[in-house]
Amino acid sequence: MERVLQGRYKIEEPLGVGGSSQVYLARDQALNRDVALKVLDPAAAADGNLRRMFVKEARALAQLSHPNIVAVYDVGEVDDSPFIVMEYLPGGSMKQRIEQAGPLKTGDAVRIAIEVANGLAFAHSKGIIHADLKPANILFDANDAAKICDFGIARAPQEDADTPQLYATAMYVAPERVEGKSATVQSDIYGLGLVLYEGLVGKPPFTSTNAAVLLRDHVVRQPVPPSHLRPSLPREIDSVVLKALAKQPNLRYQKASEFATALQHIENVDKELATTRMVMADPLEDFVPKTEQSPVVALLSNYGQPLRGAFFSLCAALPVFAMAVLTGFGLVGALLAAGLVAIVAFAGQLGVAIAIAWVMVTAFVFIFVPGLALLLAILGVFLWARSAPSEQIAVAMATPVLTPLGLAPAMILTSASAFGLTGVLTVAASAALTMIVAVAMGIQSLGAYAQTGLSLRQESLFNPVRAAEVKSALLTMLQNPSDRFGQLGTQLDPSVLWSQMSGLVSRLATATLETWIATVLAWTIAALTVWTVTRLLRTFFDTLLRRPKRWFALYVMAAGAGVVAGGGILYMMAVTLSMLDNAPDRPTNGVLLLSAVTGAILALALGIIIGATEKPEPEAQESISLAARRMPVR
Repeated sequence: MERVLQGRYKIEEPLGVGGSSQVYLARDQALNRDVALKVLDPAAAADGNLRRMFVKEARALAQLSHPNIVAVYDVGEVDDSPFIVMEYLPGGSMKQRIEQAGPLKTGDAVRIAIEVANGLAFAHSKGIIHADLKPANILFDANDAAKICDFGIARAPQEDADTPQLYATAMYVAPERVEGKSATVQSDIYGLGLVLYEGLVGKPPFTSTNAAVLLRDHVVRQPVPPSHLRPSLPREIDSVVLKALAKQPNLRYQKASEFATALQHIENVDKELATTRMVMADPLEDFVPKTEQSPVVALLSNYGQPLRGAFFSLCAALPVFAMAVLTGFGLVGALLAAGLVAIVAFAGQLGVAIAIAWVMVTAFVFIFVPGLALLLAILGVFLWARSAPSEQIAVAMATPVLTPLGLAPAMILTSASAFGLTGVLTVAASAALTMIVAVAMGIQSLGAYAQTGLSLRQESLFNPVRAAEVKSALLTMLQNPSDRFGQLGTQLDPSVLWSQMSGLVSRLATATLETWIATVLAWTIAALTVWTVTRLLRTFFDTLLRRPKRWFALYVMAAGAGVVAGGGILYMMAVTLSMLDNAPDRPTNGVLLLSAVTGAILALALGIIIGATEKPEPEAQESISLAARRMPVR
């Protein structure tokens, strides 16, 4: 600090640190103006390749004198480390704006994208490809004009043709770069599409914490249209953004100027439409309160993570405990098995805990109904291949166990309030799983809000006698090498297995079909009500208050109204639909009401805890080391 470089640039304060450089605010004493001074770290300066690339940045920027590209004023060297003197931009970065205020106004996002496109068009005309466009590299001057910075990995196309390597950050890399191809103009078009998408929605289209998954998503996964995540956007903007994000370079805009022209032709971008399109991945997305808005949220953010972890750990462990007890392993054995799952989940490895729990439950079901265990195993592999969210799988697995305790409403409403539209799908899956378990047990009601439609109680397929016989056969197989499969083969006789599965199918077919289907629909409609009411209130608040600060009171109001409406719909359907109201062994109205009220209270509390303790996706670093950027990806 206070040091004067070359008798001219007085260092005043640090502005930021990159992977291999530091940026300072300095005062140009000769011209009496503020400048940004970027100095290569000594360790990096000792590397000839890094030093060459750093100097290359200065040369690339020196060629690009344009209103939307950061200007380079001078280059020099201090303590054997090169530095670049650049235009100082006091308006911060686009990334900072999104982090502080959420998605940008539609008009601002489009204006910024047009300005960046103009800057790119000029750079491309000089044969320079940026290849690392992201919101952190879009800065603003005092007049709020957008300017592209950090051409540290920019290169002329011919320089990159022989050695195609992946340099860009994984969250913002073009598909062809993942495949090891060289950067092109279309790669920058894709990058600008990602920048515009994040400006409109508040987050990139692909946000996995796993770099390998991110790279795969860029190659094979289609982004969700922006208007599906922000219904106020004009539909015309979807086609422009999605064209820029096409997987094949030849399907994108071929010039940055074409991208800018397409954006200029979109109408109504200066207005936030008040209409609501009922497509939203998460009703709490962009509405989760920040710690500075409420001491309650600050408290939960700092100390609420154990509560969240305990809830999902319990959800993962409960099915294991219930099936172990049902299989006859005793209370101690069941607690040990469930405790293992709970400890792994609470340690932060919920996905691993779910996998362990799924294997255990499948093994327990195999002891009773091998055919059903096979279906369960196939479902587990499918969910694993689809990278299904672990928290939602845990909730779906725990619901059949908690339903007999009258907690079905709590699980239904919590799923919808915490996970949004995907939570509605989780509720539908939970309802179907609950009904299969209830029908397999041969009971008419599994508790509040779970009616099977069976007219009479039937023998449970989870027969303890059969469980004892299968366990004995397995033990014999391990102890007697000469007769490994004899007794077990008897237990796995195809005719017995066929009888079990056909019995389960016949129960589903002979039960009053409308009843158990109505149960599944009632759960799903209740969850959808939570999502719809919450979404409508959010839109109302956004329209009335013109992008509010998302106060905690509004968050609680929207979530609470949605949960109460969902609980009310669930209760009303149970007492008014004849197929549910007249179902055998139905709980009394008082029990149903108590269950709904209790579920709504628990769901609101859990929804707030889950929302306030949601960990944000890790942000891409402002600058990654040039050595790391050289990692080839084929």
